[in-house]
Amino acid sequence: MKAKYGGPMSVDNFYQAIFQDRTWFAEHCITHVRNAALYFTPCDNNGDPVLIYDELGNQIDGFVSAGAYASAADAYERAAGGPKAVETRTLLRESNAAAVPFSPF
Repeated sequence: MKAKYGGPMSVDNFYQAIFQDRTWFAEHCITHVRNAALYFTPCDNNGDPVLIYDELGNQIDGFVSAGAYASAADAYERAAGGPKAVETRTLLRESNAAAVPFSPF
């Protein structure tokens, strides 16, 4: 399946749009997803693309999410031998990323 979101929009508005779409999943009896890929173009307030670099000047091209936030209840369940909770997302390159305006030259 594929979902498309127009833009540009703030990260908060994008997150809200995805969050609100959970009703679409419920309406179609979708309770789980697997191997979801999210492609996005980082941009500035004007919608102009930006490249993201780490503190060493290496371009960051994405990250891998390990899943949702693991709550204290998840940790308790895991300790009791229940389903395993997963850690929150990790960057492909751990860093404090800074947005840099895109230039094709």
